[in-house]
Amino acid sequence: MWTGPLYMGGTKMLDFVYDTGSDWLVVEGSNCSNCEGDTYNVADSEGSPSQVNASQTTREYGSASLTGYEYNDKVCVALGSCLNSFEFFLIDSQVGIAEPIDGILGLSRNNAFHVAPEGGNTSGPLLVEHLAAENVIGADKFSFYFQQPGEQSWIDMGEPDLTHKKDGTEFVTT
Repeated sequence: MWTGPLYMGGTKMLDFVYDTGSDWLVVEGSNCSNCEGDTYNVADSEGSPSQVNASQTTREYGSASLTGYEYNDKVCVALGSCLNSFEFFLIDSQVGIAEPIDGILGLSRNNAFHVAPEGGNTSGPLLVEHLAAENVIGADKFSFYFQQPGEQSWIDMGEPDLTHKKDGTEFVTT
C-alpha cells in the first residue's frame, strides 16, 4: 500500500492509502471519537456537502473496522481537478487506521466479484471512474510510480505519464 493526498471539500488535504482491493473512498471525520491526526469537517467544505442516509453502517477492511455515514461532497485529486459531488464514507469511529493515514481510497475495478465475492452485485462509487466520466481526467485509468522508501512515490490518474518510467523497466497493464 502507498499513501497520497486528496482535497476533501475542495480545500482540506488528507493522506489516503490507495487500495486496489476496495471500492469506497473512506475519510476520517472531525466527529470521529478515536481517529488520529487530520480529519475532515464537512462544515468547512467549499462544496455542498450532504448526508446520504441517516443509518450508521460498518465497513470492514482487513484489520480495519470503520463505522460512519455516507456523504456527498466536493472531492479533488488536485486543486482545480474536482468532482463537485462524490459519494464517500465519513468515519465517526474506527479501529485499524493509524497516523499518517486519514482514510482509504478504493481503486478496485468496477466488477462486483472483485469487491464483493460473497455475491454482491454492485460496487461502491469508484473515484477514478467518476473522474473520467466528468472529464476531470482523460481516461478511466491509474498508474503508480514507486520509489525507494523515503523517496516520493505517486499515482497518475488518467493516462499514464510514461516519462516517469525508469529506463530499462517495463510498463505493465492489467
